Amino acid sequence: MATLWLTNLPDDVTDDEIAGWLEKYGFPRCDEIARVPGDGTRPGAAVRFDEVDEEVLRRLQPRIDGVFVRNKTIRAQVAPPERPDPRR
Repeated sequence: MATLWLTNLPDDVTDDEIAGWLEKYGFPRCDEIARVPGDGTRPGAAVRFDEVDEEVLRRLQPRIDGVFVRNKTIRAQVAPPERPDPRR
């Protein structure tokens, strides 16, 4: 499983649009899109891919990073892997 962080999204973008952009640029179908709360100036989303590992996502990430959509330049980063809770 791997997660792609997308920031600076247009305010009114839908999850279907995000998924469509990613597929247009060669990404596999995503499994979940979670909106990231903020102050509204640079809306973001965490896009999860259950069947894609982090290395594959790192190779795909440059395809969408810097794409200009509706007067916004989308930024993309691969999220670090989840670490186990050391208290468990």
